[in-house]
Amino acid sequence: MSAVAGTAAAVQELDEDQRAALDTCVVAALALSSSEGEAQGQMRLLMECHGRYVRSFGVVEQAPSYEVFTRRLRGSRVADLLPGRPQGSVLGKLWLLDDDGMPSLALHRLAVEASEHGHQAPGIGADIRHLHSLLRAVGMLPVSSGLSRISGETVQHAVFRALRGAGFEAYTRGREAMVRTPVLTRRALSRNTALVELGAYTGISPTRQFGGLWAACPMCRWTMRATYRPNGVVDVECEDERHSLLGSRYWAEPAAVEGWRLAPCGELRTVPELLPVEGYVALPYALWLWVTLPGLLEVELRDRLVALGAEVRLWPFGDAYDLHVTRPGRSRAWRVDVKTWADPYGLAQKLREDPEGPGELCFVVPEHLRGYLPLLRRVVRGSGARVLTDADLVAEVEGA
Repeated sequence: MSAVAGTAAAVQELDEDQRAALDTCVVAALALSSSEGEAQGQMRLLMECHGRYVRSFGVVEQAPSYEVFTRRLRGSRVADLLPGRPQGSVLGKLWLLDDDGMPSLALHRLAVEASEHGHQAPGIGADIRHLHSLLRAVGMLPVSSGLSRISGETVQHAVFRALRGAGFEAYTRGREAMVRTPVLTRRALSRNTALVELGAYTGISPTRQFGGLWAACPMCRWTMRATYRPNGVVDVECEDERHSLLGSRYWAEPAAVEGWRLAPCGELRTVPELLPVEGYVALPYALWLWVTLPGLLEVELRDRLVALGAEVRLWPFGDAYDLHVTRPGRSRAWRVDVKTWADPYGLAQKLREDPEGPGELCFVVPEHLRGYLPLLRRVVRGSGARVLTDADLVAEVEGA
């Protein structure tokens, strides 16, 4: 499991003062790295952050001055910014801003998973406020409640419950659309009643556009983040750590004749089309993180198995699991629960909380997590469940 993917669990291990300090660091880093808003407003927000930061240190440990605080946000590991400097945490492997003040891939994730005040921050704050409006609209967040951290499980439950209200067919179609098309034209969105009523899509964030344009990651098709460099070049990169490492990284620069020109700076040579912001809507960051990304392997597996002649139902029986797979003329069936993370302790907790147990459920993880199989199989030993990679499952269904 990558350090970025482990942020939610790491935050839960912090004490109250450390979580408060992390909150202020995240919002301050977002303010420092954003070109949005006027200088006076940015300074006011930074001063508020520093005040909360100082209070989080209490009287036992001396908090850094404002100048030191803002300087340390650049290039310092997250754990080193917190009171007590927690040891052994994945936060010791992450930073918020690089030495040039550019945001890390962890920054937006921490804003939604670890920040009580992320809604105040430039850029991602609009996404967080939109998410809270959506949760209030579907009855999952009281109108009078304040803005605070919300878990991925809460968001998934709210969104999926709202979609199920339109019937199973509309639910499946709407959820699959959020996986396959996290960015839509406004006209295409208007044709999906369930998604229109849900209100999940919104305008493309300023942090993911440049010159009135945006570009989709070739792997997840969501808007890539655009970060302006001092020399006028724009870094364009998928917010997903693995997609970025696999090559969803580009740079864009103004071209005299063509407007903007996009070029790859990773191994992936596919260059996405630059599209106008006008006329498009996108899922906010949290829905891409908690709905689109986990669903990619589920939908891809369905397509691969159907191509083999299998019959596959997505999210059957009220979303009891992810895939129900059968082969025509054969009695065997596979009940598949796809896990795109490799946290054996989280999986063990899931099994303990299920009063009926997993039965003959197949837990499927991506092929690149094959090294976790021995550990995960020890966790489910004796439960009747199995753990496979997606490649194992496809081979098993094909050979049945």
